[in-house]
Amino acid sequence: MTTTPPLPQRSPPRDLLKGKTAVITAAAGAGIGFAAAQRFMEEGAEILISDIHERRLAAAADKLAEETGRRPATMLCDVTVEDQVQALRSEARRVLGEVDVLV
Repeated sequence: MTTTPPLPQRSPPRDLLKGKTAVITAAAGAGIGFAAAQRFMEEGAEILISDIHERRLAAAADKLAEETGRRPATMLCDVTVEDQVQALRSEARRVLGEVDVLV
């Protein structure tokens, strides 16, 4: 029988992204987008998270606020619709200023 090796320990935050900004799409739920948002905030970034699911997006923002003490900006966006992507871009620049990272 093959055993799965244990997951590596998560390294403690080191403020690697302090002063940086990020827009993270598909951030609602329990997938890669939410994990990226979580780590970016732990590392000090100011972020805007987006997703197509309004309820899950609000829940993700609530969870991030609870975990980090800071609430991320949010915006509904279907990244398959160009007008919505352009609106997300405009909102990100309004809320964050220059955007350093897009996920």
